[in-house]
Amino acid sequence: MAALRLNHVSLRVRDLAASAKFYQDALQLPEIACGAGKPNIRWFGLGEGQSLHLIEGDFGKTFVTMSTHFCISTTDFAQALQHLKSKGISFCNLAGEIGKEHVRADGQRSVYLRDPDGYWIEVNGDY
Repeated sequence: MAALRLNHVSLRVRDLAASAKFYQDALQLPEIACGAGKPNIRWFGLGEGQSLHLIEGDFGKTFVTMSTHFCISTTDFAQALQHLKSKGISFCNLAGEIGKEHVRADGQRSVYLRDPDGYWIEVNGDY
């Protein structure tokens, strides 16, 4: 089989401007050109040809839990954590304890935060 890699994650959002601001502020994602050419869609770069697509529309019956999340890894977890704190962005560990980190069995640290639509995002240092 040919090699595979993740190309993009697409999320349905209620308010495109609010969600775009969150991803730019909280995760410092750069906005990139949107190949879809539609006013209700914005794309953000995740590095190495990977992207996050935000699509404004009917949120409908979207059901979100912490176990359904996507993860962004960073080369500097301590700096990422400091950035979240400086922006006043709430995060928690896997148990839902606000302001606490999760530590996996292999010692990898992570935190979980929610975007304006309630989607969970894990940020870890497993780059």
